[in-house]
Amino acid sequence: MASSSSSSSVPRVSKYDVFLSFRGEDTRKTIVSHLYAALDSRGIVTFKDDQRLEKGDHISDQLHIALKGSSFAVVVLSENYATSRWCLMELQLIMEYMKEGTLEVFPVFYGVDPSTVRHQLGSFSLERYKGRPEMVHKVHKWREALHLIANLSGLDSRHCVDEAVMVGEIARDISRRVTLMQKIDSGNIVGMKAHMEGLNHLLDLESNEVVVLGIWGMGGIGKTSIAKCLYDQISPRFRARCFIENIKSVSKEHDHDLKHFQKEMLCSILSDDISLWSVHALAKEKNWFGPGSRIIITTRDMGLLNTCGVENVYEVNCLNDKDALKMFKQIAFEGPPPCDGFEQLSIRATRLSHGLPSAIQAHALFLRGRTAAPEVWEEALTALESSLDENTMEILKISYEGLPKPHQNVFLHVACLFNGDTLQRINSLLHGPIPQSSLWIRVLAEKSLIKISTNGSVIMHKLVEQMAREMIRDDTSLARKFLRDPQDICYALTNFRDGGEQTECMSLHSCNLACAFSMKASVVGHMHNLKFLKVYKHVDSRESKLQLIPDQHLLPPSLRLFHWDAFPLRTLPSDADPYFLVELNLRHSDLRTLWSGTPMLESLKRLDVTGSKHLKQLPDLSRITSLDELALEHCTRLKGIPESIGKRSTLKKLKLSYYGGLRSALKFFIRKPTMQQHIGLEFPDAKVKMDALINISIGGDISFEFCSKFRGTAEYVSFNSDQQIPVTSSMNLQQSPWLISECNRFNSLSIMRFSHKENSESFSFDSFPDFPDLKELKLVNLNIRKIPSGVHGIHKLEFIEKLDLSGNDFENLPEAMVSLTRLKTLWLRNCFKLKELPKLTQVQTLTLTNCRNLRSLVKLSETSEEQGRYCLLELCLENCNNVEFLSDQLVYFIKLTNLDLSGHEFVALPSSIRDLTSLVTLCLNNCKNLRSVEKLPLSLQFLDAHGCDSLEEADSVEHFRDKPNEEVQQRTFFKETDMPFYVLNHQATRICYIIHLLKNTTALMFIGIPICITLVAVLVASLLQNIEVEEDLTSSDHERNEITEARNKHRKVLHVADGVKDGEEGQWIKEYANWFAPGSRIILITQDKSVLEESEVNHVYEVGSLRYDEALQLFSRFAFRQPYPPPEFERLSVRAVQLAGFLPMAIRLFGSFLTGRGKEEWEATFLKLSAKQSKDKTTMEHRFQCKLEVLDL
Repeated sequence: MASSSSSSSVPRVSKYDVFLSFRGEDTRKTIVSHLYAALDSRGIVTFKDDQRLEKGDHISDQLHIALKGSSFAVVVLSENYATSRWCLMELQLIMEYMKEGTLEVFPVFYGVDPSTVRHQLGSFSLERYKGRPEMVHKVHKWREALHLIANLSGLDSRHCVDEAVMVGEIARDISRRVTLMQKIDSGNIVGMKAHMEGLNHLLDLESNEVVVLGIWGMGGIGKTSIAKCLYDQISPRFRARCFIENIKSVSKEHDHDLKHFQKEMLCSILSDDISLWSVHALAKEKNWFGPGSRIIITTRDMGLLNTCGVENVYEVNCLNDKDALKMFKQIAFEGPPPCDGFEQLSIRATRLSHGLPSAIQAHALFLRGRTAAPEVWEEALTALESSLDENTMEILKISYEGLPKPHQNVFLHVACLFNGDTLQRINSLLHGPIPQSSLWIRVLAEKSLIKISTNGSVIMHKLVEQMAREMIRDDTSLARKFLRDPQDICYALTNFRDGGEQTECMSLHSCNLACAFSMKASVVGHMHNLKFLKVYKHVDSRESKLQLIPDQHLLPPSLRLFHWDAFPLRTLPSDADPYFLVELNLRHSDLRTLWSGTPMLESLKRLDVTGSKHLKQLPDLSRITSLDELALEHCTRLKGIPESIGKRSTLKKLKLSYYGGLRSALKFFIRKPTMQQHIGLEFPDAKVKMDALINISIGGDISFEFCSKFRGTAEYVSFNSDQQIPVTSSMNLQQSPWLISECNRFNSLSIMRFSHKENSESFSFDSFPDFPDLKELKLVNLNIRKIPSGVHGIHKLEFIEKLDLSGNDFENLPEAMVSLTRLKTLWLRNCFKLKELPKLTQVQTLTLTNCRNLRSLVKLSETSEEQGRYCLLELCLENCNNVEFLSDQLVYFIKLTNLDLSGHEFVALPSSIRDLTSLVTLCLNNCKNLRSVEKLPLSLQFLDAHGCDSLEEADSVEHFRDKPNEEVQQRTFFKETDMPFYVLNHQATRICYIIHLLKNTTALMFIGIPICITLVAVLVASLLQNIEVEEDLTSSDHERNEITEARNKHRKVLHVADGVKDGEEGQWIKEYANWFAPGSRIILITQDKSVLEESEVNHVYEVGSLRYDEALQLFSRFAFRQPYPPPEFERLSVRAVQLAGFLPMAIRLFGSFLTGRGKEEWEATFLKLSAKQSKDKTTMEHRFQCKLEVLDL
């Protein structure tokens, strides 16, 4: 039975998800103990015995309270259950609550037949109470309860394989039911308002036509919740309405007779995934419904909606980070978090969900009953991180299990190998073993298992990927086919004959090997079914733990992908002849030459030897007839490419680094004698024509020429003609091939030098390139003196959206730029001679950093009506000190949300700033003369003003004091770090502040931080609650010191001194320690640890370097404004973090510099950083200075 103790004390009200009723002597140590543990592990708060009761509580009172506070009851009906009067009384009470509708009941027939319970036979017979008049009424109630529960749907243990399986089934079923019962009110669901607005627009409720609307999205994303909320909102407008949940089962019950649903229904919502026949019937038979009716269908399958002609489709996407965290807190706490320690834990839990609402809910419910201490959450989160929540797993598996076998095979390949890769690459690799892979991938997108981005990347949600990998792990046959776990791979390579011949895919992160492992090449060579081999590692790992011993052939004939980072051999085995090989990726290898002879590689499409610094020359590639892509970046000893490449017309993409010096520069020319353009590369020893190229990226020493009208030297040149893939799933399966005559249809072109040098050789620029489809053009640091106008002028760029003319020497820009109606982003950094701008009403983002001669942003003679025409949202005027009448000019940009006036010399802010009513972020860094910040606009949420040494007044603090520090939907690069308002305006100055500490502390304490990172002090200050800024504290004014001492001698204070360089400063603080009352805290921040030793501080806190994951997250915050990089930028982001040396300041700098830039600019920056790497100077300061020079900062 459920309980057995008693007490006379007042019972304490409790809340349970599940109430367990059982006969202790039968099941307490068997099924009940296992079931309790299984439910508890899922976060389901379960009542069993006296687990939740205080000693001495009266059991009968507590039993009523526990049952009344429970949502669900599980009754374990064992052989001796009915022999206990207490169990029968408990069952009677349970069934009464069930009849009232306040409790759901799930019976478990443990070793008994349900008919025995129904008819009260055997041990369930109540004949023993016959002849006892006082028991008549009770026995009648007990008989009724036994009959009722025997007729409920439950689980019969006699039909289960074993007890473990049975407990698992019960726990899953109950967990699913409890989750449904605990869903929050749909009206309060995070993001629901935006969904309702989008859906109401599509429904067009004022129209009198019959409208069928599809709500489409992946499993667990909240389609049903959205549909329910929509139904509640609009159903009162309809005379007849119906919400049919799980229509699949309903249609089966009525033999697919959907006219059963018609009757008088005018508003219908069909929830859950439904069959093709069902939707086709509904979409086709619109005449079933009266005028103005609305039929709303939720599904995971876009193909189903397309096939049935459902034109109005609303796609549901995952939540962003902010909304995901809000939803998690809403469910997990049902109020504010109990203490600050739960904030980071909540963020961590939310990240595990990757924005999927069902996973957020599952994690929140799992943790909701564990709010006693952060340590408990820490332990629970570790469990969640190790495996996917079972409820979420079951939801996501539905889409997979509904796929045919070929589709499932493609799905598993994407999950194991290709998540984040391009559709083109995946198709080429899978086409051999899976001929219709292109079609199957489209089907996966239609069924919400993947997404295909506009740039052609295949993106699988992280939880879907995790689900796939856990399925592989749990299935022996799949686990042998797809090898990913390092331990499993080592076993397979050691015991090749034990299932090794079944292996098709092997993907190994060598850094995850527990210890060094040696393998013979012949082991891989004998895996005759192996199609995909990938061995990868972190670039910064010194030595791979996987050692390769060459003995026989390495590449099996079936191999299609051979990817081995830091490949250790000096050449590929000469007997290798993998006819089906599509991609050979040997980045950062030790290769001296690729191979000897001319192997048969007729299927090879991609060859990547990036970073192979010992590679001197390429072999004859003439027999590789399918080569599309060739990557040769950072091959520093490579002096050219063979002419045989130019004789072929298939090469589309080339990435190349060339280091020959300016005297032997690589000549890159584009000529257009007729309608067909010719592209060529001229090395000192060879000329190579490449007319079919549509994507090229070259770094190093380059001499560029376009039709004799556009020429000069550069350090980086790239162009890109890649077609954008439509988002819709109804796109053509076969893309039209590019014609050679269309190779001028570039959508982006970049020609750059890495740093700006005044009076350097100017790039010759007579006319703009004839690229009619150009959307992005970057001509950076080329010292261009004049931008062409007239017939061959800038007006030809009618489709341009982004234009970067930074680092050039022109004094003005053509007035014709006003005709570039699609231009939204314009960069003009380091244009030192620029004096004025044309009318740029269409531009939304304008960056003018270091335009030190700029006088005018607009013509002040323009009428006031012109003010409303400017679309500018973001304006950066950093170090633009000569702009005349700045306040008068700013009034024209009334839509501004972000403004950067850093480095200006004004004493007070321009008065017109108060009128910028949309301004959210204001940067005033290093405004050395600024003394006051007054009357900021009410819209302002972020103020960044470090280095403002003369700033005296605290108006900015008052502005933020009563404002909630909420994140803004549209945040840009101006905002760097969220900080408390009381340190925003002086975060890196040499002024020290007295801050009152209202919390009780005991002794005066000195804390030293031996590194110059101001952020550390900010974090320390933010941990101390209830503080207020009072005034400056300086040591130069004796009178001021006396006043400060008198005022603060009896106050607990926090004193933060940043950038302490010598012992005198530390000694001064120690000498005047008697100024401060006991309990004060003095924090010194320095790079010199000896300063702290001389100052005899109490404690030293040393700031270590960031971990890999922390560094990547910090970089992503600045580069992408999100916690993690997009999949297509993940590898580039890892390289950026490594080049930054895991230093926070360098990471922030890199992230801010690279934000909004294309991949080719990232690659160009990395190339320059690598070239600038010094070999004889290795100090941190020198490396960081090199990075600043490269970024031209």
